[in-house]
Amino acid sequence: MNNTILILIALLWIILLILFTLQSNQWFKTLRLLTSEQHKQIRAFLEKNEKSQQIEGFKTMLPLRIQASERLVLFLERLQPQQLISRHLTESILAQDLAQQLLRTIREEFDYNLSQQLFVSDMAWQTIRAAKEEMIQLIHLSVGQLQPDAPKADLAAMLYQSEPKLIEQAIGQIRNDLNQLTLQKPSTN
Repeated sequence: MNNTILILIALLWIILLILFTLQSNQWFKTLRLLTSEQHKQIRAFLEKNEKSQQIEGFKTMLPLRIQASERLVLFLERLQPQQLISRHLTESILAQDLAQQLLRTIREEFDYNLSQQLFVSDMAWQTIRAAKEEMIQLIHLSVGQLQPDAPKADLAAMLYQSEPKLIEQAIGQIRNDLNQLTLQKPSTN
């Protein structure tokens, strides 16, 4: 009888262990399911939050990029020989003096707009820099072809006849970048 009771107790323990194991497996499956569902919800929330931040960033940066593009186009237009000379023609007598004033103006305006590079593409910025350098080289080459005591009108005439190519190319690059930027809208899914 003692053996029978011991066997029954052992069987009871084995049955309880089996039931506990089965129940534990069921709990773990339920827990995994709940955890998986929570992960999906968290992932969905984070994706929605990220898209919201992208939209807000787009809304914030678009006006800044437009303003930077406007300022850089204005700088480039002011680099045109006609615009550049017309602002300084009355200030000097000799071609050398006019050349120095033109070069100083180009450098000052470029320095003033230096921070705008943060808001335009690398390609646009490199083209703007190249346009500035092209105009500086045109001034140096033109004044170098004149006599040291040549009048300002001689330099002005030479520069009026020059046709810097990179100014229009830089304006076109800014325009293209801006068009691409305004056509791209962050997805709102």
